[in-house]
Amino acid sequence: MRNAQSQKKRPDLRSKECCFCEKETVYLDWKDYPTLKPHVDYFGAVRKRFLTGVCLRHQKMLRIAIERARFMGMLAYRK
Repeated sequence: MRNAQSQKKRPDLRSKECCFCEKETVYLDWKDYPTLKPHVDYFGAVRKRFLTGVCLRHQKMLRIAIERARFMGMLAYRK
């Protein structure tokens, strides 16, 4: 028998709202380091959509901005 506490459901990851849609962001700039940094993990990879809650449109813009920031030397490729 399991306790009621051990049967906790994990939170629904799909229910997150896109933080860029809420702000009505049209363009993500590669020079905006504080915006890009939370979407890159410790090893330098771009975090997945279901973890961050970013919509597909803004995830594509985010990936391009991170690639440009890496090329210009603002973000590391790998740690």
